Amino acid sequence: MEPTHRWIEHTAELQLELHAGSEAAVFRQAVHALRELLEEGEPVDGPRLERTVEAEATDRGALLAEWIAELVFLAEMDGLMPDEARDLVVGEDTVTATIVGRQCSPRHLVKGVTYHDLTLRRDRDGWRGNVVLDV
Repeated sequence: MEPTHRWIEHTAELQLELHAGSEAAVFRQAVHALRELLEEGEPVDGPRLERTVEAEATDRGALLAEWIAELVFLAEMDGLMPDEARDLVVGEDTVTATIVGRQCSPRHLVKGVTYHDLTLRRDRDGWRGNVVLDV
């Protein structure tokens, strides 16, 4: 199964639906989706950056929300436009990876990650995640 994502507009919010063959692939797809959201269409050619990211939560949906919040924080604080997640490990209540990308000035679009309609679950076709971002 090819991992996919799509954005659904809400009033002052964007809903991100993620679908992939494995739970780890959902977290990787979130990296690609966030890059798509934050880039302004220009090629990113800044210096390469690598940052270790860890998120922790007590349930699967909250873990996905915390993961995305960490990626947004890196974009805001370090100007890291994420390209990929290397050595990604999804544990019982943690997810860790090395985020590789380029330093740039990403759009400051995301105000926060909400818990509205938040899910991460396995279904018969793979894994599905849903996150709503306050923009």
